Amino acid sequence: MRTFIKYFVSVLFSAGIIFFAVKHVGVIYADSMNSYVENINADVQAKREALLSKGVFRDGITINGISVSGMTVSEARNVLAPIEEGLIGDIGFKIEYGDDKELIIDRDYFTITYNTDDILAEAIMLASDGELESLRQQIDDLAKNGQNYDIECNITADIDRITEEVREVSDALNVEPVNATFKANPKSVYNGGDRFSYVEGKNGFRAKTEEAIEELTARIKNKDYGTIVIEGEVVEPDVKVSDLKGKLVKRSYYQSGYGYSPYNAPNRVFNIKKACGIVNGSVIRPGSTFSINTCLGPRTEGRGWLPAPGFINGGANSVDSPGGGVCHVSSTLYNAVIRADLQIVYRINHSSHVGYVPWGLDATIDTNGPDFKFANNTDTNAYIFMWVDTNKQCVCCEIWGERFPSKFDKIDFYAKLVETIEPTDVEYVVDSTLSAPNWYVKNTAKTGYKYQSYKQYYKNGSPVGGPKEVATSIYRMHPKRICVWSGFDPAVDTLSASNRVSPPSP
Repeated sequence: MRTFIKYFVSVLFSAGIIFFAVKHVGVIYADSMNSYVENINADVQAKREALLSKGVFRDGITINGISVSGMTVSEARNVLAPIEEGLIGDIGFKIEYGDDKELIIDRDYFTITYNTDDILAEAIMLASDGELESLRQQIDDLAKNGQNYDIECNITADIDRITEEVREVSDALNVEPVNATFKANPKSVYNGGDRFSYVEGKNGFRAKTEEAIEELTARIKNKDYGTIVIEGEVVEPDVKVSDLKGKLVKRSYYQSGYGYSPYNAPNRVFNIKKACGIVNGSVIRPGSTFSINTCLGPRTEGRGWLPAPGFINGGANSVDSPGGGVCHVSSTLYNAVIRADLQIVYRINHSSHVGYVPWGLDATIDTNGPDFKFANNTDTNAYIFMWVDTNKQCVCCEIWGERFPSKFDKIDFYAKLVETIEPTDVEYVVDSTLSAPNWYVKNTAKTGYKYQSYKQYYKNGSPVGGPKEVATSIYRMHPKRICVWSGFDPAVDTLSASNRVSPPSP
């Protein structure tokens, strides 16, 4: 038993030694094999990396048909630059406008990009992935079969900038038409001819801007570069001379004579001519008011007006004053204005009757005193033409403007006597400068009158409605006035013709 145990122990011991030895030898062998494999892998990796580390394009790679084999990316880009340029062509436009003018839309207006960098990045990576044998196979296949890339060009136009500049030059071509115009020709009253001088209108030009921009946009989209002509069209004026000539008509005419005494006094005629010359050609805009006092200005000798008779003392007497006689002009104008159916704003009659227009149809004026005003109640300008016809010795006035409404074509103006006002008894006025028994007549007796004026509308010679009241005119009555000495008593004292003296100068 003891021998068996010793034998068993010996066997176990030997087995352990053998196991140990075998295990040790296995470890040594495994380590050797691992080292061998690692050496092989390292060699393969080195060869693989050697294939990858060239940094050039593989054989068989072409771009737009040009071989880049063996080139670096930088070298290939330089070679391809002319190819990129050739893809662009003649990009841009020549915009022709006006008279031999042009706007050049060159490359500066476009953004140009290529996919060259993307192609180079992709091509340089060909045959660069996989194990050694796979890489070799890829390289061989690439060299044998080849791989071509095509460069694409992308052109983007700065539409906003191009449109803005095209619109700017196009709009500069636009010329607004000029309507025909006219103006009063005051000299025509002396030398004949039309009362108005006319200037024909001018054609305008309107460029077809939007059409040009629309064509430009379409051609940019289609890369259809070249020449574009900005067309245009003639724009005729809205108003022509023929339109104007039919618009203005003579609405009224009135004349009053001065060919007899005292109205033909030289100074008075001078003042009349001067006043007519100032009023002649006056323009009254719609809604505006004309004042003859404002138009003539102050009548003073310093302003060139001559002394001529004018009423004083309420028409009882007359005296020479600068501008005397201008009421002849205002009264003539008044009659023309009524017949033109314009609106009377302010008018008063003389204190005493004047002989150059009918009773009730006069209009007195005075510097810083009575005025004659009327308003243009039509929709167009009203024009006054006034002059003196020296051959006929009369003051003439025309009013021009728009045509009368269709309901009438003429207006008559007249006045009727309403009341006669007889002079009262003689009045005695004390003049302290007189001594008995001297006396003089201050003014003779004058009968007063009241007149009512009317205007009557006509159409084709027939009255339209009844007469319409215009104004009431009262010409003052004046009793005979005798200036006497202080203390005179008409019941006792007698005025002898031999003691009558001349009245003092006013």
